[in-house]
Amino acid sequence: MAHSTNYNQSFQDFNDSVKDNQTILLIENKCDFWLGNILAEYDVKVVFGFHDINTNHKRLVKLVTPKLVRDILRNKKLYIDCCIKGSLYSFSRNEIIVNLLRFVLRDKAYDDLSGVPLVPVLNNSHAAFGDKKYYLTKHSERKLFPQYGPNIFVDDIMDQDIKEIFLSEDFQKVNNIELLDLNGFTKILKHELPKQSSLGWDPNSPSVPNIHWLNAIWDYIFSLNCDLDLLAQYPLIPIDKPAELLVKLNSSNPLIRYPLDFNHKPMVLVLERLGVRFTNFRKAEQLKPYIFDWDPRNVLRIVELLRKFKDMPMENFLEPLNSDDRKSFRRFIIDNWFEFVHTQGHVKDKVQEEFYDIIRQLPIWPTHSGGKTYMPPKNGYLLPKGLLFYSPLKIDSNYFDIESEDERLILNKLDVPIINLNSYVNGMLHHINNNSVNPSDPDYISFLQSLLSLPLNMIPDSLMKCNIIPNNNYTRLMKAGELYDPYEELFREVFAGSDRFLPMELRKGWVIKGLTKLGLVCVNSQSFIHVAEEIENLSRMPSPPENLRERAKVVVRYFYYHATELNLSSVAWEKLSKIKFVPSNPVSLPFLDTAYSKVPELHDFNSLCLPKYRNICWTQCPIYDDNVLPHPSLSKLFPDMYEIKAQIVINHLYAIKKDIVRADLSEWKSPGMSELLRTVLLQIYQFLNENWDPEFEKYLMKTLKADPKIFLNGIDPFNLYNWVSGKQLVLNIDEDINSGNRAVCAHLTKFERLLHICEAQEIKNTQMDMQIPDTYSQRNRIAESLARFLDEQSNPPVSKFSQQSHERRGMQNFHDIFFNVNGQVISSNRYVLAASAEYFERMFTAGTMESNPLKPVNVDVDDIKPEAFRIMLKWLYGRSLEDALSEIEIPLMTDEISFYLIIFIDLLNACEKYNLQELKRLIEHKIVKSDLIRAQNVIEVKKWAQKYNAMQLFSYCKDFKKMNLKLLVKQRCARLLQVDEDELSEELDDYEDEFGNFEKSSREENNLRIDAEICEFEKYCGW
Repeated sequence: MAHSTNYNQSFQDFNDSVKDNQTILLIENKCDFWLGNILAEYDVKVVFGFHDINTNHKRLVKLVTPKLVRDILRNKKLYIDCCIKGSLYSFSRNEIIVNLLRFVLRDKAYDDLSGVPLVPVLNNSHAAFGDKKYYLTKHSERKLFPQYGPNIFVDDIMDQDIKEIFLSEDFQKVNNIELLDLNGFTKILKHELPKQSSLGWDPNSPSVPNIHWLNAIWDYIFSLNCDLDLLAQYPLIPIDKPAELLVKLNSSNPLIRYPLDFNHKPMVLVLERLGVRFTNFRKAEQLKPYIFDWDPRNVLRIVELLRKFKDMPMENFLEPLNSDDRKSFRRFIIDNWFEFVHTQGHVKDKVQEEFYDIIRQLPIWPTHSGGKTYMPPKNGYLLPKGLLFYSPLKIDSNYFDIESEDERLILNKLDVPIINLNSYVNGMLHHINNNSVNPSDPDYISFLQSLLSLPLNMIPDSLMKCNIIPNNNYTRLMKAGELYDPYEELFREVFAGSDRFLPMELRKGWVIKGLTKLGLVCVNSQSFIHVAEEIENLSRMPSPPENLRERAKVVVRYFYYHATELNLSSVAWEKLSKIKFVPSNPVSLPFLDTAYSKVPELHDFNSLCLPKYRNICWTQCPIYDDNVLPHPSLSKLFPDMYEIKAQIVINHLYAIKKDIVRADLSEWKSPGMSELLRTVLLQIYQFLNENWDPEFEKYLMKTLKADPKIFLNGIDPFNLYNWVSGKQLVLNIDEDINSGNRAVCAHLTKFERLLHICEAQEIKNTQMDMQIPDTYSQRNRIAESLARFLDEQSNPPVSKFSQQSHERRGMQNFHDIFFNVNGQVISSNRYVLAASAEYFERMFTAGTMESNPLKPVNVDVDDIKPEAFRIMLKWLYGRSLEDALSEIEIPLMTDEISFYLIIFIDLLNACEKYNLQELKRLIEHKIVKSDLIRAQNVIEVKKWAQKYNAMQLFSYCKDFKKMNLKLLVKQRCARLLQVDEDELSEELDDYEDEFGNFEKSSREENNLRIDAEICEFEKYCGW
């Protein structure tokens, strides 16, 4: 049975239906029978075996092959819908297309597909091979091109065998099919987006372009990792100002992201005014050349890029900015300055070259001008640091108006030149010389303040000669050296009413230092001396100012409180100390009549004396006014102000003697005044005694030649006999030897140095090291002896010598002992006495009458006085010698030296009698140290010392006599003249014994001196 395209059609019907020369297609493979219905749509007859074709038609039969099917379908529309409806086979449209593809590709003639409409594209459609380029895509890629993509994207429903063929390079190459790549992406994108610089869009629109589509596009672009300049012709970047737009990628005109910090809003407004475009679009490394992150450096970069993009000079480019905008821009540069400089290495703190050129072009820096003008750093100048701008003509300038130190620092780093100070000042002087400057102009005053506040080494010295400083009345400009500082009370008082004072505005801060450099008359050592001289000159006027004395006080007080700052040199002080500008006060009665100054006057420091020295100088010096007494702090700087020269005091002494004593002034002769005068003289002596120097001594010796009697050696100053020279006085004697050798009065003895200078004689005390027993030795002896006695009493020793036992038996029961001392009974205890001294121990234990313990003992003592004996017993009992002596009362009207000396000599006798050597040494020491040995008693004391074996005392007396031989001879001679004839022989014998023996024992060289003393003796004796 023959088969045809209609499977129910009979053989006869098929043959009848064949037209002349109509092609009959033979499908032999039953698996391909489904092709029959499709091929039948192309005016061919299809059979499924030769037995279905009559002989006449066999010549028209062609076997169905891939090539034949391709040729049938080539360049023809594909009719499969009707075939699907009438087909006996259950295939979908896509399945039919896939099957057709599989069949036509069976012979692998891939290069023979042109025009065959079997390319499976999107939307269940198909297209012809070779009509256009087709792309094999992923599902995500197809979404990127909703408009044009369905026509060129191969559907992915194909079976694996077909897909492998489509993915093969050979197939793709001959049929213009490839995987979607960057090149294909860019070609297809033009069908989705127009090639224009910007495109209005709604990010939330349901149609493309919208934000979701844009994000997907960029995801794909980023995945390609390609050069984004290839996409520069497409508006792919969203901006929201000035409107919602998509703009093209352009590294020459990039966008910038909004800052996160709200504080940058002023700078954002500035950039918007300049046309900088902002976006908040996603961040990606590939977008950095086209979208800058907000960063101070990127801000400058984008400004410069946009300026170049617009091909405009920076001044024109920034023209849209107003003053506030420029201030914001300037503030932005200052706040972020360290972003533009190197932070390490040898170029640390240097501006990075990239930003150096940009910032130097920015006309955002204000200048000094009539109106507000701005200039780039490359065109302007800086004034010297601290100097304000001043323009008398109020014209524009190219000097930057610096508002902060940060701005100056930045402009310095940008190499803005600093105008030479001298050049600038010379220009100012030109205006001053042309009388263009108003002295009262506040701007000029401010300019001067800044100029004078500069470091002193920067202020030109030439300004000292220029009239640039207004006076206090603002009437004229003057030299600084012609003006006074109004803050100085010194100047205000002395130069009151003058118009030569500095304005108060120029007396602030460092200005005064600059003015001082230019010669402003401030208080210094030189100007102060000038002020003092002015006071002195005013005092010499016929009619001095009424308040001259008050002015002088102001000057003097200023000196006291500012002496350290004045820092006078020795030459300056010498000059000042001779200027008469210091007020004095006259002294009061009774000093006034003999005073140096009797009225209030002005004197110099050299002649004035402190009130405390009044008593020792009033006849020679004026006295300071109480209101200008030198301040204590000056004592170290000017010690002369606190001192008085000894020469003045000497002259004062002679003046008192001449003008008061010899003049016999009655007002000084009352008891009270006489006592005052004596007190004054003692103060003079005390000063001269304490203030010795070679010059003083030289001067004193000179004055003594004229009148040597300067010492009041008595009570009454008006008794001329009491006035003696130093040579007439003898120290350390108690009685006058004669009128030429007088004992020094008690009130003069403390002026020993002065007396020695004036050649007073002196009984000298010898220096001798004396052995002094330990203070506690006597107590220790008593304690040790009592302990020993107690041991003997408790354990009496057993001895074969009965005599020794008999001698110690009295130690068990001591009884009282009674001393009859020159009629006074003094009781004691033998036990204690035996413990205190060996003499008494032997006395009470030797088996004598005194050792009988059953009977009291009475001892007569006729050669020791009771006072001395009691002192001895107290010392034996353990009391110190000082304590024992302190309990003795001296009778009234008794000479203290004689009283104690008698007791001590008596004690020496007791010590010798009872063998108390330690007490003897103490007494010797006490006699010497108590200064009891005098000229009138040394001979007698020496004899007593020798008699009682007090050899230390004896040696001392011997040396004393040797050192003071001359005066002792005089003293003895005077004494010989006073004794009665009955005693004269004995005294002469003593004299011969003492001084004759001394002459024999002296060395030969001393014999001549002793002979001279004998001659002196003969002179006094008249022999």
